[in-house]
Amino acid sequence: MKMLITLIMLISVGAVFSGCSSRSVLPDKDEIKVTREEPDKDDKCKALGKITGTSGSVKGTREQALEDLKQTAANKGANYLVVKQYSPQGTSVTGMAYECP
Repeated sequence: MKMLITLIMLISVGAVFSGCSSRSVLPDKDEIKVTREEPDKDDKCKALGKITGTSGSVKGTREQALEDLKQTAANKGANYLVVKQYSPQGTSVTGMAYECP
């Protein structure tokens, strides 16, 4: 009888915790708006700071550097990214991350 009660309790606890799962609080890098234009003042966006993305290799591409920049922005909680400047080799890029409503 005690084993049956213990089993029922374990199943109940498991059901409660499985029902409480949710999305990550941070945006996904693919959900970030990437642009060269600053957000409108009316948008009430919060600047999260200057960030840098790199390709991780001297033979890297601009696309790899941009993907790293987007991931860095997502890790900071940004959903709006202004690309500022690529390095001459294209292996790094700088930008400004924002959180917009």
